[in-house]
Amino acid sequence: MLKHLFSCLLVLFILGSSCTKSDKKHSKPTLSIRLVDKITIDSDQLIDSTIVGGLSSIDYLGGNQFVVISDDRSEYSPARIYEMVINHDASGFIDYSFKRTVFLKDRGGELFEQDELDPESIVFRSSSNTYFYSSEGGRTQDWIDPFVWEMTTNGKMISEVNIPEIFSFNKDKGLRENGGFESLTIENDTIIWYANELPIKEDGGVPGFIKGSYPIRLVRQDVKNGSVLNQYAYNLSSLGVEPDPSDGFYINSVPEIMYIDDHRLWVLERSYIEGVGNFVKLFEIETTNATDIKSVLALQNWTYEFVSKKLLIDFSDYDLKIDNIEGMTFGPDFPNGDKSLLFISDDNFSEMQETQLWLFAVSKK
Repeated sequence: MLKHLFSCLLVLFILGSSCTKSDKKHSKPTLSIRLVDKITIDSDQLIDSTIVGGLSSIDYLGGNQFVVISDDRSEYSPARIYEMVINHDASGFIDYSFKRTVFLKDRGGELFEQDELDPESIVFRSSSNTYFYSSEGGRTQDWIDPFVWEMTTNGKMISEVNIPEIFSFNKDKGLRENGGFESLTIENDTIIWYANELPIKEDGGVPGFIKGSYPIRLVRQDVKNGSVLNQYAYNLSSLGVEPDPSDGFYINSVPEIMYIDDHRLWVLERSYIEGVGNFVKLFEIETTNATDIKSVLALQNWTYEFVSKKLLIDFSDYDLKIDNIEGMTFGPDFPNGDKSLLFISDDNFSEMQETQLWLFAVSKK
């Protein structure tokens, strides 16, 4: 049981099995998504002598079991994931606990040195009882390109996904600093999807305050033979509020994606604007009419169709403190059959931030 299985169940849940072809043609089932609860995870704790923090991704393992990855670049504690228990019911979260720490290993089976990787996303592959995880890249003097590796549940490297060369760090092209792979999802246990967090230099600029083209690439890749099956362009949203001071830092990017069905993904956008705060939105995207850009090396001055996108959740609607939300997964069903949807935030190991868990219920409207 994992994200893609619950995604498939969600599709059946949305469409229903009794629809005729005529019904499907003329009706467009919609979702009702409601907030159930929000809690803060205690960051003032040590688990297996490691500092809990930087939790950037979450995936469902079955029952009440989940896995989360820390984006610690072996700075505070060795690079790691945690397996944990999260219990909830229809009224909200009941409790949570960290059960096990798994340290990530390099090619030689050793712990990573500081800044050799930047772990960001984690997914469970049930057919092989293994994990895939992404690194946004190492921040050493020469920079280490991002990667997607498969590992055992004890952290030993098994294999790596052959990443296209356009996602390398170069002076005048390729990835931007801190713009690598934060997102990862799996389709039917055989296909990996990932996306660059910010546009590569030859595709376009970073999101600003004017509506425009800010494309990132959604990559669909066969993990058995390494072939890239498709790439689609997703247009990052422009920012609606300027920073304070006016020359302050701002960013909008994609920290996570989640497979739903053959033509749909859910895409999380997270922005931070200095002096204003965090903004988080969840979109559903359709690839049906989008251009397959896998053979296009530079999108600037190229004519293509973006994936379509539809807003599902705007976290600003709830009038609650929003932190740096970066991870999401479906969880166990509620007693009434609604799907649970969980989000987790990365506190950046900062005393000014929180590790938040958000719980939503997803049902037919």
